[in-house]
Amino acid sequence: MIGDYYATCMDEGSIEKAGLNPIKPYLKEIDKLKSQADIVSLIAKMHNAPLPAVFGFGAGADLKDSNAVMINAGQGGLTMQGKEYYTKEDVKSVETRAKFVEYMTNMFKLLGDNEAAANAAKVLEMQTRLAKASLTPVERRNPDNNYNKITVADAQTLTPNFSWAGYFSVRGVPTAGSFNVAPAKFFKEVNSMMTDVSIADWKTYLRWMVVNSAA
Repeated sequence: MIGDYYATCMDEGSIEKAGLNPIKPYLKEIDKLKSQADIVSLIAKMHNAPLPAVFGFGAGADLKDSNAVMINAGQGGLTMQGKEYYTKEDVKSVETRAKFVEYMTNMFKLLGDNEAAANAAKVLEMQTRLAKASLTPVERRNPDNNYNKITVADAQTLTPNFSWAGYFSVRGVPTAGSFNVAPAKFFKEVNSMMTDVSIADWKTYLRWMVVNSAA
């Protein structure tokens, strides 16, 4: 089915003309974003879909109590397979990133964007920030690196620019108790990005995450 959509897009010149209806509501909401609160709410709505955005979120076994289940918020928000795809400087890695940017540029063109190349570069920049704050595969093998069980209040202290209450409200998750927020350095970077990345750039990143998930 996606192949048929893609073929139609190539013939018609844009995803809009291809009638890719399932993602239209998300693209419309992204276009209306005006504040940090809007971004938090939209991320939560995407996670409900589920569509990937910024970080991962879900329930799983408590790594330090096998009889318990806990909520986990973990690193995520990338398109390529992991941190090293964004950070390594060998010839193959540089080539892979260039092809990734080319792919994104073509996808943005199919969306009808006039600044497709600039949008692709912005997504790479934002995802690189997330990648640099992420754990490597080797680091993730250490369970302690994946464990930071804290109260919701402490999580809010960790990320004052990201409202967990707002996120939980959209997700329908109780705000009482504790949950796992790991690695902490990743969420500190997300917190910084909530204020030093413009709303326009957040729109570009979120649009990419939506359309790529539908491709």
